Amino acid sequence: MKPLTRWGENGMKRMFTWGVIVLFLILFPILAATEHTLNLLVFLFITIVLAQSWNILGGYAGQISLGNAAFFGIGALAFHFIAWRSGIPLFLALPASGLAAIALASFIGIPALRLRGAYFAIGTLALAEALRITIGNLFPRTVYIPTAYITSYRLVDRYYLALAVTLITQIVATVIVKSRTGLGIRAIRDDEEAADTTGVSLFKYKYLALVTSSFFSGIAGGVFAYYQISILPAFLFSPQWTFEPLVAASVGGSGTLLGPILGSVFLIILMELFALTLGKGYLIIFGGLFVLVVLFLPGGLMEASKRIGKAFSTNKPIP
Repeated sequence: MKPLTRWGENGMKRMFTWGVIVLFLILFPILAATEHTLNLLVFLFITIVLAQSWNILGGYAGQISLGNAAFFGIGALAFHFIAWRSGIPLFLALPASGLAAIALASFIGIPALRLRGAYFAIGTLALAEALRITIGNLFPRTVYIPTAYITSYRLVDRYYLALAVTLITQIVATVIVKSRTGLGIRAIRDDEEAADTTGVSLFKYKYLALVTSSFFSGIAGGVFAYYQISILPAFLFSPQWTFEPLVAASVGGSGTLLGPILGSVFLIILMELFALTLGKGYLIIFGGLFVLVVLFLPGGLMEASKRIGKAFSTNKPIP
C-alpha cells in the first residue's frame, strides 16, 4: 500500500473530526441536552444556514446582498400556510418554502443582478424593507399554529430537522464551491470584467448564486416557522435576519466554507454571555468586532487561525 499523501492525511483528519462532531450533535439530545441548550442549538443551526446562504452570494460571488431577510421571511410565511394551514406534510412543505424564496429571487433577479456594488446592496435592502412593511400591513397580528399541532409539539424534532438542514446546506455549499460552477462564481468576485472577457457568463453565475442563496434562506425560514408555536409575520422580514448572518459570515471569514460556522458560533456565544445583562446590547459588541475585522483582519477568524498556525509551524512571530 502506498503511503498517504499529506493532502490525504489532512483530508482524513478533517473527515474524522467532522464525523465526531456530527455524531456528538446527533447523540446530544439523548445524552446531555436540556431544553435551554436545545433551543440555543436550534437557533445556532438556523444562523449557520443563513450565514452560509449569504456567504454563497456575498462571500463567493461578491454580490453583497442586504435583503436575505426577504427570502427568510417568505420561506417562513410559505411554510406556515402550506404546512400548518393546509396540512401538507413536512417533507413537502419545507422544500416548498425554499421554492417560494426562489420564486421571489427570480422575480427580482433579472433587474437586480444587472446592478453592481452598492446599488445591488441598496436594491436588495429596499426589497426586504418593502416586503416587511407590506406583510406588516396585511398580517398585523401574531399568527399561531393550529391547536392540534401544539399538543404534539416536540422540541427534539425541531432540533434534528435544523441539524439535518444545516448539514445539507454545508454539503451543497462544499459541492458548489469545489465544482466548475464555483470556479465561475469566484471568478466574478475576483474580477468581474476579466471574467466577462474570458467567457464567463456573468448573469448565469450570479443568478445561480442568488437562487442557491435564496433557496437555503427560505429553507431556514421554514425551519424557524416549524420551530415556533407563534410568529409575528412582520418580524420574519426584520433586518436582523440579514445583518446577523452577514456579520457572522464576515467575522468568521466570508468566502470560506468554515467561516460562517465559526462566526455563527461566536455570535451565539456572545448572545448567551451578554443577553441577560445587555439585552440586544451584545449586537454593539459584535458590530464593533465586525468593524475591527473589516479594518485589520479581512479574512476573519479563518485568516487569524491560518496566521497562528503558520506562526507555530515556522516558529516565527506573527507579523
